[in-house]
Amino acid sequence: MYDYLIVGAGLFGTVFTQKAVSCGKKCLVIDRRTHIAGNVYTQEIEGINVHKYGAHIFHTSDYGVWKYINSFADFNNYVACLHY
Repeated sequence: MYDYLIVGAGLFGTVFTQKAVSCGKKCLVIDRRTHIAGNVYTQEIEGINVHKYGAHIFHTSDYGVWKYINSFADFNNYVACLHY
């Protein structure tokens, strides 16, 4: 019936599922929560995106990863500024 059972719809589970489905595999994803994205889930409340499980910043210096995640949603380009 399914090629893969994915337990957890966080970052790994959703990326693995998307890649597997794009290769023609059938996947069943289960999660105890009612939403995807695991701990990086944001909920829109009165037009404001609220980080339901605490603040999170996605870091990568890999352009391929950055391009991949931005194909699903617009991410802010966070740059750390160090002042001494």
